[in-house]
This record gives sequence, C-alpha cells and structure tokens, in this order.
Amino acid sequence: MSFKQLSLALISDITARINSTDDLEELLGIIIETTKDVLNTEGCSLLLYDREEDCLVFQVAKGDKGESLTELKVPRGKGIAGMVLESLEPVIVNDAENDPRIYRNIDDAVGFTTKNLICVPMKAQGEIQGVLEAVNSLERPEFTNKDIKILEYLSDLAAIAIRNRRLIRDLKDRARELDCLYQISQAISNISELDQFLNLTVNSISDVLGAERVSLIFQNPRTKAFELSKSIGFSLEEESHLVDESRGILSEILAQGKALLVQGQTDINPDLLNPNRYKTRSFVSVPIKQDGTIIGVLNAADKISGDSFSYQDLSILSTISNQIAEAYNSLLAKNQKEKLTSIRRDMQIASQIQLNSLPNIPKKMHLLEIETSYTASKEIGGDFYDLIYHNPDEVSILIADVSGKGIAAALFMEFSKTIIAGEVARNSSTSISLMGANRIIQEKSGYFMFVTVMLTRINMLKKRIRYSSAGHNEQLLYKAKEKKVHLLSGKGMPLGIKESEIEEHEVEYQPGDLLVLYTDGVSETNNEAGEMYSLENLAKLIERNGDMPVENLKELILDTTDAFRGEADPHDDYTLVMVRLN
Repeated sequence: MSFKQLSLALISDITARINSTDDLEELLGIIIETTKDVLNTEGCSLLLYDREEDCLVFQVAKGDKGESLTELKVPRGKGIAGMVLESLEPVIVNDAENDPRIYRNIDDAVGFTTKNLICVPMKAQGEIQGVLEAVNSLERPEFTNKDIKILEYLSDLAAIAIRNRRLIRDLKDRARELDCLYQISQAISNISELDQFLNLTVNSISDVLGAERVSLIFQNPRTKAFELSKSIGFSLEEESHLVDESRGILSEILAQGKALLVQGQTDINPDLLNPNRYKTRSFVSVPIKQDGTIIGVLNAADKISGDSFSYQDLSILSTISNQIAEAYNSLLAKNQKEKLTSIRRDMQIASQIQLNSLPNIPKKMHLLEIETSYTASKEIGGDFYDLIYHNPDEVSILIADVSGKGIAAALFMEFSKTIIAGEVARNSSTSISLMGANRIIQEKSGYFMFVTVMLTRINMLKKRIRYSSAGHNEQLLYKAKEKKVHLLSGKGMPLGIKESEIEEHEVEYQPGDLLVLYTDGVSETNNEAGEMYSLENLAKLIERNGDMPVENLKELILDTTDAFRGEADPHDDYTLVMVRLN
C-alpha cells in the first residue's frame, strides 16, 4: 500500500477514534495506541506542556516501561523532547547511543534503552500542547521523513483534540467550582450551625474534586492549638482532635504560608506524609487565612479515580478557602454571640432567682421598723441578709458577704444561707449558731469559699441585742439620746475556713435607737479617683441624720454614696439593713 493510500486510510480511522470520546485521558490513550500501531515502534509517549512549571510531563506512554514513565517531568531544553518544546521543530535521532542530546535521566529512571526516536511538537491555534514521540522502530533500522509526516499529521489531530478536550474539561471544572462555591454560599446564608456548615463543606469538596478524603483543620481561638474540625474518609481511629503543628503537612503549610500540591512521591519529603495512611501519593493542602494570618488548613487526598490532583484542583480549593474563612468566622462569631447571650440569659435568671430568695421582710414587725436595700455589682452577687422569727418578742437578723462573685458564689450563698438559718432557728446562742453552721459548711460545701456573717438577735421585751461576728466588718448602733454611733464587732473567723471560736456579745438599746447592718460595698464605695467613702463618713452621716424616719435615712445613704461614686462602676455588692428599735 502506498504512503498516500496509508494516509487516506488513517484519516478516516483516526478521526473516528478521536471523536469517539470526550474524556481527555481516554483520548490520549487512543492517540498513543494509534501512533504506536501506525509507526510500528517499541514504544510511544505523549508529553503535555505544564505551563505552571514550564516543562513537559509524561501523561501516556505505551511499551514495556510505559507505566514507569507516567508523571515524570522533562525540563525545557533538556533531551530531545525538551529541545522540540524549545524549537517547535520535529527531530529524528537514529543513533541514540552516540547522540549527546538524549536525556538519559529518563532511560536511567525506568531502565529503558533508547536506540532511535522521532519527536514532533503538538500545536493548536498557536498554542503548544506538548510533544508526541515514538521510540525504537521495529522491522526497520531507522525513522524517515515519511514517519515525520505521519507523526506530524497525528500530532496536529492530537493537538486540536487535546485543546478542545482541555477546554471542555476546564469548563466542567469551572462549573464544578462554581457549583461548590454556590453550595458553600448557600450554606452561609441558610445554615446557622457551625457543625452543619463544616459537614456540608467537606462533602461538597469531596464531590467536586472526586476526593475520598477531605479534612478541615482550624486554630482554636482560645487555646491557639490547631484542631481537626471536620473530616470525611477517615476511620475513627485515625481521627485525632489535636493536630501537631510541629511536623507533617500542617508544619509545612505554616512554615511556607502557601498552598501545597503534591502530584507524585518525588514531590515531597516522605517524612511529611504517612504512606500507609493514603492510597495515593498525591494530595493538595491550602491555607485558610484571615487578614493574612493562617487560621486553618483545607486538605484533600486520594482521588477516587486514582489520578493526581491538578493545578485546577488547587485553584478550586484556593477559591473555596476564601469562602470558608469568611463563613467560618461569621458562624464562629454567631456561635460565640449565642453562647454569650445564653450565658447572660442564664445569669439574669439566676440573678432573679437570687433576688427572689432574699426574704420579703415587712417594714414593720411589732416594735421594729425595718428597711432593706440590695444591689449586686454584677448580674449575680454574693451578699445576702435574712430574718428568722423566733416569737413575737424575739427575731434574729443577719447580714453576710460571700467571697467571690458569679454563679459559684451564688450557689455557695444559697447553701450557706440555708445552713445558717437552720442553726439560728435551732439555737438561742448567736455564737453557737455560727460555730454550728461553720462545721456543716466545712464538711459539706466543697466550694473552697467562705462567708463573713454578722448575726444579731433582738429581744424587744428586754430591749437587748445579742450578736456575733464571723469575720464581718464592724456594724453600727446609733444611740438616739447620745446622737452617737457605736461600733459592733466581735472575734471570729469567716465561716468555711476552719474550726474557730466565735465570741458572743450583748448590748442594751433604748427606744428610738437604730441598728445599721451593711456589707463593705457600702463603706468602701469608690469614686473615679479611687477614693473610698469610708466607715467614718458613713457613721458621721448617720449621726447627723439618725433621727429622721428610717426609710428617708436609707434613701439619704443611697443617694450620698451614689453621688460619691459618680461615674465609677460599683466594685462590690451593696447591701443595707436598717432597724429602728422602738
């Protein structure tokens, strides 16, 4: 059959073959098989041009060592293929053994001996697509110019087909990218839970890239440690909550600050990747950044097809990582806001419960006129007061200050209040009541907190007050006839620290006298300059106005300390109990 007849036959056959598939990988295989059959050679290779690295990459190779060549790279200008890429001219080598242009690194890498070869560029619409080469002619000693013409014809068909398939593939990749971005953007607007968003993200990426394994690692805003936030394709025993940032892929990403694409086992230090954990040696990792700082890493590995990840995959993940950073921070802030709102709501409820637990003391009780005031410095305070009724002529009134603030202090307050009230109701002695309460609090509280208490027992028939102090500050008794304030104090440690003796004292009063119980939030009110109102000023204020109605005096004390404090925030709970003794 003549060369012309052979060429005419090939046109129909090759065109039919090329048009039989839209898949690029399958198309490349068809081109190689056809070239090898037509030129009758031991092997054929198709090397695509990698614009990112400006080199040629073996994509398809047929022959005894074909599988070993796949993914090997040839630099521009190196060897015959590299020279054809440089010059865009065909080359025939019929004495490869003695030709210095042969790039022997490839032969050495796969254990192949090149005897002769023919190589032509693949161009389509002025763009270089790669090179096509045939190696070691069979049943004839050398390649000829006729072989060049056949190979050029095949390369022209191949270049056009490859360019078109690449365009189709790129469009499909872009469509997949947009679809993934759409899903994630929809998640941002529709998903309110962070975990739901992370789950949708890894599944969307897995679908778009065809990756069996996808993981998201984020830095914990509180601990600054990197944690595995969500993954797909890993067995439970492989998953670890914390990720060691001093080694592995995460270490490489943090050190370089840029994405990492690995397409074969020669692309990366094997110490960075556990080969027993993955099916392939190709993966892609992209940093997730916020204001230039890496806050996480997005990883994909093990393509279902077994292929390597491409620069297009890298581009998709890089674009997605920006969306993820925005959505993650938005949902994280939302979660934190919701948690804070929930905490505030719980605090408000606890504060209301605490206020409700304070006794509703009547303003008049037999011969007593009573006024109270309580303001917590924070949502939940640690002060409390109580009244225990013994009989028509005798009541106990106490005031207390728990160490610390917040929910723990509130719980300890309720515990202490209950214990103290029980002991006061059981015993007629103020000292025995507080010492008994101290033993129970030490034995059963487990809070590692303490409470100061001033306990008074008023006998209206005998006009007598018995009192004991468990580490509480000095209290006030205004003597109406003297118009003087007397300080009430006693020896005793706060309840909840250790066993201690608590003294009991007794004082007589006259009708018209005034008992003032308070916590240090009253006398130690601070102003913006850091100055303290002081017990001395409180005593003088009472001495000047002690005879006014008790309700009016209470308001005067509140107004005076508020005016003194000015714009300064209250530093402690403010509790006041005033009893006019008639």
